[in-house]
Amino acid sequence: MIKIIDVRVADIRFPTSSHSDGSDAMNPDPDYSATYVTLITNSAFNGNGLTFTIGRGNELCVAAVHALKFMLINKDLVEITRNMGVFWRSLVGDSQLRWVGPEKGVVHLATAAIVNALWDLYAKIEGKPLWKLLVDMS
Repeated sequence: MIKIIDVRVADIRFPTSSHSDGSDAMNPDPDYSATYVTLITNSAFNGNGLTFTIGRGNELCVAAVHALKFMLINKDLVEITRNMGVFWRSLVGDSQLRWVGPEKGVVHLATAAIVNALWDLYAKIEGKPLWKLLVDMS
């Protein structure tokens, strides 16, 4: 049984505003940022996922991942992947965290990074590229 034993999260930033890289009419000075999640398991497999922001506030997304990680620690991956929709709803529907932005804002971004890491982990364990894992699902 593969279980998640740790959730690591990193605040990655790219100082793109110094040269206006990636700017547009709505975002004249973006500093692209990512909340990068690594799910550590009790096996040789780890899952990686990220979510993307345009700068300030990325630390809020990192903090939200930390707030959600109690829902992952010691969870059996089969239990999670049996119905990813149910697990998604548990992440965004926590009775205390849903007050700070269920399915929108920072909680949604944190959930996306976690779920992306779960899909990556699931595909690695199944030995398939993610697209193939999804195509093969019934």
